[in-house]
Amino acid sequence: MARILVVDDQPQITKITAMFLKQRGHEVTRATGGEAALDLLRRQTFDLLITDVDMPGMNGLSLISHDDAMDGLQGVIVLTGRTDYELLAVEQGRRNLRTMPKPLSPVRLTEMVEEFLTADASVS
Repeated sequence: MARILVVDDQPQITKITAMFLKQRGHEVTRATGGEAALDLLRRQTFDLLITDVDMPGMNGLSLISHDDAMDGLQGVIVLTGRTDYELLAVEQGRRNLRTMPKPLSPVRLTEMVEEFLTADASVS
């Protein structure tokens, strides 16, 4: 089981994503924007972050640029409908970051989550 923070400005997306992840036994916290997510990341401990890119206010790429809030995360999954964000994320040099195109596939999302958790367990 992992503690996962899901961030999207569309509450129905976080609700559906949380539902799939909870069915897999994960504890999920939802946030509706980058600022709220940053606050949660600084106050609580999470294993994974799943964030949308395009959000009003602080977008997903701005959120993941806060190194102090990213410390301790086993992985970050960036959801996006735009192909250019994959290159931007890679340029930031985060090895523990994956991108997933929207509309998201619940099956592929849970596979990515498990890949992060399995990779971390094999390092320990």
